Amino acid sequence: MNQSMFEIQADFCKAMGNATRLHVLHVLREHPMTVGEICLATDLPQSNVSRHLKALRTVGVLKSKRHGIEMVYEITDIKIAEVCDLVRIILVEQIHKRSQSIE
Repeated sequence: MNQSMFEIQADFCKAMGNATRLHVLHVLREHPMTVGEICLATDLPQSNVSRHLKALRTVGVLKSKRHGIEMVYEITDIKIAEVCDLVRIILVEQIHKRSQSIE
């Protein structure tokens, strides 16, 4: 693997390493949504949501398409949601192991 692939991966991980962005991805799993719908689902202000959507689009996690006067956002690949699920499973297992070692 060349260095540029590691840089691309690092940028992807940076974009995914934000709780708000993960929340946005979580709500977009159900179906594509407009910014307004994402704001309602996450209880976040539009300026905040728009900034995070841009970051996720920049690294290729989300794509958008115009629907009338609104932009509709969706996850580019279902494997991205699966990666999030896998990370959560690992974290739950680690938390469980830590709690057992404390007892």
